[in-house]
Amino acid sequence: MEKCRLMSLVMLLCSLLLTPPVQAQNDDGKRVTMELKGENLSAALKKLEGLSGYKILFSYDDVSKYQVSGQVKDATVEAALKMILKGKPFEYVIDGRFINVNLLKNGSQKPVGRDKKVSGMVISKEDGLPVIGASVRVMGTNLGAATDVEGRFTLNNVEDGAKLQVSYIGMKTQTVEALPSMEILLESDSETLDDVVVTGIFRKARESYTGAATTIGQEKLKMYKGQNLLQTLRNADASLNIPMNNMMGSDPNSLPQMNIRGTSSLPLSIDELNETTKQSVNTPLIIMDGFEISLTKLMDYNDEEIESITILKDASATAIYGSRGANGVIVVETKQPEPGKLKMTATAGITFEVPDLTSYDLLNARDKLELERMVGLYESDGKPTTTMEYEQLYKSRLKDVLSGVETDWMSKPLRTGIGQNYNVRLEGGRDEFRWGTSLSWKDTQGAMKGSSRRVFNGDITLMYTYKNLLFRNYTNISNTLSDESPYGSFSNYVQQQPYNKPYDENGNVIRYFDTTAGSSAQSQNPLYDAMLNTFDKSRTLGLINNFSIEWRILPELILRGQLGLSTTRGTSDLFYPAEHSMFNETDNLEYAGLEGISRKGSYTYGTSDSFTYDGRLTLSYSKTFKDVHQLYAGLDYSVSESKTRDYSFVAEGFSNEDLSFITNALQYQKGGAPTGSQVIDRRIGFTGNVNYTYDNRYFIDGSYRIDGSSQFGSDKRYAPFWSVGVGWNLHHEKFMEGLTPAISNLRLKASYGVTGAMDFNQAAVETMYNYLSADRYLSWSAAHLQGLGNKNLTWQETRESNIGLEFSLFDYRITGSFDWYIKDTEGLVSHMNIPLAMGFSSYSANVGKVRNSGFEASLSAYIIRDMERDFSWMVSGQLIYNKNEVIKLSDAIKAQNDEYVSTGDLSNTSPANLLYEGRPQYGIYVVRSLGIDPATGKEIYLDKNGNPTTVWNTADRVYAGVDATYGSPYRGNASTMIRWKDFTLNVSFGYQWGGQTYNSTLIDRVEVTNLTIGRQNVDQRVFSDRWQKPGDKTFFKGYSNEATYATSRFVMDDNWFDIQSVSLQYRYSTARLQQATGLQSILFGVNMSDLWHFSSIKYERGTSYPFARNIQGSVTFLF
Repeated sequence: MEKCRLMSLVMLLCSLLLTPPVQAQNDDGKRVTMELKGENLSAALKKLEGLSGYKILFSYDDVSKYQVSGQVKDATVEAALKMILKGKPFEYVIDGRFINVNLLKNGSQKPVGRDKKVSGMVISKEDGLPVIGASVRVMGTNLGAATDVEGRFTLNNVEDGAKLQVSYIGMKTQTVEALPSMEILLESDSETLDDVVVTGIFRKARESYTGAATTIGQEKLKMYKGQNLLQTLRNADASLNIPMNNMMGSDPNSLPQMNIRGTSSLPLSIDELNETTKQSVNTPLIIMDGFEISLTKLMDYNDEEIESITILKDASATAIYGSRGANGVIVVETKQPEPGKLKMTATAGITFEVPDLTSYDLLNARDKLELERMVGLYESDGKPTTTMEYEQLYKSRLKDVLSGVETDWMSKPLRTGIGQNYNVRLEGGRDEFRWGTSLSWKDTQGAMKGSSRRVFNGDITLMYTYKNLLFRNYTNISNTLSDESPYGSFSNYVQQQPYNKPYDENGNVIRYFDTTAGSSAQSQNPLYDAMLNTFDKSRTLGLINNFSIEWRILPELILRGQLGLSTTRGTSDLFYPAEHSMFNETDNLEYAGLEGISRKGSYTYGTSDSFTYDGRLTLSYSKTFKDVHQLYAGLDYSVSESKTRDYSFVAEGFSNEDLSFITNALQYQKGGAPTGSQVIDRRIGFTGNVNYTYDNRYFIDGSYRIDGSSQFGSDKRYAPFWSVGVGWNLHHEKFMEGLTPAISNLRLKASYGVTGAMDFNQAAVETMYNYLSADRYLSWSAAHLQGLGNKNLTWQETRESNIGLEFSLFDYRITGSFDWYIKDTEGLVSHMNIPLAMGFSSYSANVGKVRNSGFEASLSAYIIRDMERDFSWMVSGQLIYNKNEVIKLSDAIKAQNDEYVSTGDLSNTSPANLLYEGRPQYGIYVVRSLGIDPATGKEIYLDKNGNPTTVWNTADRVYAGVDATYGSPYRGNASTMIRWKDFTLNVSFGYQWGGQTYNSTLIDRVEVTNLTIGRQNVDQRVFSDRWQKPGDKTFFKGYSNEATYATSRFVMDDNWFDIQSVSLQYRYSTARLQQATGLQSILFGVNMSDLWHFSSIKYERGTSYPFARNIQGSVTFLF
């Protein structure tokens, strides 16, 4: 309650502060005095910029040959500007705090007649994407417009011979003659690139940025849209590695794993490596508008409110985040409200989740029954009575099959999920006070019945400018409702026999089926549990309020203070009624008898809440000296604290499935107790950054940060992190002038730095105790020692080198980049063995080391760029290579490897997960195989010495490849975009090769035992590809009840190609539409993702939850 009151008070104060005065002046009253004697025009404009506080935008090429002489005293800014430009072929437009100065040019095309309509599109010359929010003004008038989400604009009543001025921050302003239909190219301007690279703390000009970073704009997000924002990022940029989860498929509630430039952590033990593939410790830091958010928040965020997403990859880019930057940083920048008349954008959409079962190839009822007969499941040697029973069962099933029984079990838990989404955004105001607000609702209905994820987001942004102060307040409220399917795991339905009918003649679910082993052994119909009142749901409510004040002390000196408050509250409810199969007395004896019956039915309730505050103070200085020396310096001080609490408990004893409210429980779980945790985490950091550029050609950048955290031992709570980078803009060199425009841009850069991360919990640092109320001495509770802490435990350090190249050719017709890196992560936490006399077998220490090395390459090119016909065709692609290698392990890990292999404490049918120095972290370890002996139909193995043998031994396991899911060395994407008039088509592809997959489908569904054939359905290859008789040369061994072991026979090269997304958009905008409805335009869009997957191996995809094709249709109205 106190947290809510505090946040309400903060929001109230923010609202009062941001309320504009009743009488706001259009002129800030700034007066300047200056004297110029033959100075360069560029220097004069920069001098006026420094005196006035305005940002003056111009091209150095346009003003380079002009000088200025004159003086003004106590004059307005506009009067001073007129003096500077007097007698020169320039015009200017004052737009808020920006002044655009442009060279007048004569056009060769015939201008429009008087009072005609002018329409067109503004696109970026570098990437061909529309420029959203560009200012298009008719010079000498008040007539103007801003480009819409497609980069388009329309102006009515334009006079004959008028000229348009087109401007956008970070791009060169263009002045062109007005034509009825126009396509205007804006190119980047190195003098106005202050906002191109957003790092979350400092803003850097790309021309002098030494880090490795890629930026995804809002227009690209629309073109690559997936089921959620994380899927969209996966489609748009291959440098963000989001592996496909073959188990969870397209489950809308599944949170994916991700990493940037490989895995940089090690498990504490081999046990942990084999028990889980969780990679949350490798998740990059996520920053939104300067404050950290969770991966779940990013997944659920309203993508219509995002301006850009920047992915920071190397140490030069991430060192400013110190101990949190080793895994890379994702920086999200939300939209800022635009001044002007009220503008409204409304979007409505529908979403389809269509199950994709193309990877499944199961037997039909007739073939399955014949397979069972062929392997002798309906015979019992020496037992005539049993054989007769089996024959009766066979005849009964055959009768059903001949009468048409053919149950498609895979369709039973599935559907085509139909969801919907809505978004409304309003914005407006004056330059002094701007506001924007949005509401969105996204309902994703999953491919499995009953599964869904529904997300509400509401945002309010207020911006108030008073003299040299800028106030900004952002508030977001979100509510997420997620429901898991009551149908359970999809694999349960895949296993069902196609000759079994799910319902009886009355339409009731048949609970049990006879198995081939006889009528006494039965299997349960999975639909029985699905029809019960079972639910697994969670609810999350989040509130964020970020407030900032920016004070422009001097034109080149800015002080910014930020305060962020966020709170999250969540609940989870999991209910199983008494009728559920988990309470079956036969399988669970604890539920037998009178007491056991009364305990049937369970309800697991969990709750969590967190509160975080972040404070930051940033001072930045940027100035140009003598036109050639550019200096940027920044200091940042940050402090944060987060409090997290969660607990859960289980209640049992529900008499009826309809009485599912938790208070209807008989008691708490027998022998159970509530579980939970409470954590307080405090952090402090100080960052410094300096960037120097000489003549826009040579630049150097350095960062230094000191971090402190309460999570570490008392002796290691503070640590330094740093980076240094250099670069060279070759395209500004005089010796390159002859190569222009063949080489439009050419930049070399290199960097080295140290960043950090934490991949352990506080129990590894401090000696922890657990108080047990049930363990008492008189009235005192006992405290049990949980482990030995290590006060010297500290951050793992990542040392990264990066060399990069960026280029643009033939007037930006071809653009590309290449980055090569080596990333060494040291001090990885691992268990260290200690004598058992200490009471514990191990403790945690900074021991391990992992190396990731590779390159990232991207290329995009216009195949066709025809302005007259309003047609363009662009192709682009990315190629990522990463090699992961374990450099150093603790002795404890090495000993555990040997113990696992020698004792056989591993699954015989699954590959071993082991760690060895010199090998990748996600290696596959199996026994080598020579294949199936044609004479016997049995497998021949190789022992560790390379000798053939028919005996499988766990000690003979060797390295057989790297797991393609997490360690495939090569991956990338490609896309092609065609734009013709008002139509835009974009198709993107994904690919991966170089890794291996242990094809478990071959063991689980093909090379199964005869007993398994009697219990479940199997793959078509069981019927056609198994060994039958001596002389058969097959991949699979013969029919028997002999188990199949993990061998290299099932380790296969996993190279795949995906059609990731297809987007088609059409924009409709006519004068009649505007006059009749007031609409500027209507945008129709269709987005499809996860369409087709082509792989070099055949295996079942989506085992617990199937994959689905996502199809979205939307219509956007711009008022």
